[in-house]
Amino acid sequence: MTNLIFGIGIGLFLILILWALALLKIGTVAIIIVSICTIVLITLPRESEKSNTIDKKIYDHLFIWRILLLVLLIISSIVGLVGYVKFGIAESIRPIRITNWNLLLNQ
Repeated sequence: MTNLIFGIGIGLFLILILWALALLKIGTVAIIIVSICTIVLITLPRESEKSNTIDKKIYDHLFIWRILLLVLLIISSIVGLVGYVKFGIAESIRPIRITNWNLLLNQ
């Protein structure tokens, strides 16, 4: 059973999104990177459409990559939170000396 996004496969959907983003930037480097990604996605073997009824065990072959992605997201969240606390919340505000008290009394 295949997963479809808007009626097309995941690989073709990724290629279309990558090319759309590359054409928005219209840069030589972006087009070269997307071309390499397209070649890699095309050369990857597709999943067999036949159901394998002999092997009943289900293995998650992307487990390590999902854990690495989770670790990367947790680290980036911690770095972002520390940066927000350091540069956003804990920013020092220096007081300004009031030289003219007439402005305060007229309000």
